[in-house]
Amino acid sequence: MKALHAGKNRLQDQIIIKFNQKTFPLASLQAPSLQQVKQILASPPGTSGYQLTFTGYGDMPNDSTEVSVSFPQTLGDVSLALARPYQTFVLAGKTSETIALQNQVSFSGELAAKITTFIDYTVQGVLHIIPKGLDHILFVLALFLLATRMSSLLWQVSAFTLAHTITLGLGIYGVVNLPATIVEPLITLSIAYVAVENIFALQLKKWRILVIFAFGLLHGLGFASVLLELGLAPGQYVLSLIAFNIGVELGQLAVILLAFACVWWWQSKHWYRRRIVQPLSLVIAVTGVYWFVERII
Repeated sequence: MKALHAGKNRLQDQIIIKFNQKTFPLASLQAPSLQQVKQILASPPGTSGYQLTFTGYGDMPNDSTEVSVSFPQTLGDVSLALARPYQTFVLAGKTSETIALQNQVSFSGELAAKITTFIDYTVQGVLHIIPKGLDHILFVLALFLLATRMSSLLWQVSAFTLAHTITLGLGIYGVVNLPATIVEPLITLSIAYVAVENIFALQLKKWRILVIFAFGLLHGLGFASVLLELGLAPGQYVLSLIAFNIGVELGQLAVILLAFACVWWWQSKHWYRRRIVQPLSLVIAVTGVYWFVERII
């Protein structure tokens, strides 16, 4: 992890931004997450191309009329997005074309930065569920399987959402800090528990909402670790947190809607529980136990 931070700091120093031909340093650089880097390193030899996103933050002089950016050759070719929707392509080791800012006024400034941050972190929240958050997807599916009415499902999802929102915020601000070696195995056990309960419980018990709330607290700490890896936009911590959480909720909602679309035709059948709920819950439970063993070894 220290090597990763050192590499990010070195890269931040090598990116040169010039406003009106005068060099201004980056205040911070949001680099790809450790998970993204691991996925690339694990890619098969000969994989054709990959994309990493770096987001730079800094102060722009008020009288700026043009900007250009230079990147180190080690980054390769770069797609430079400046005050959306402007985008240009920079060859490896080269300096971008000089970009006039007077035509970008409507996209520049504090509002544009907030809009960009909100969009970026909302997308990251969705991506953390679909396709990256298979463990969270299985947990939501386990909740869905035992809920025979939409109202009961909404109560469960609401409890889960409230809980993980609390610990997501507390984790980001360092109030609660548990190592991933504890949080991640417990998350997998929560998946297995809910799935096993689906197999044996004939109906949803009222106290299950309290259990789901407790599990939501765990999942929130998992979300917090991901958001900390991504980094929070300087000066926009609350906005980044809210946007990421909204993205997570949109991802969970998409999972529920897709699951409902797949099984709604059979939900009224007398064999729905025996042929759909119990077999799928068994698969989810076995997967949760397998992940638990994998994460503690």
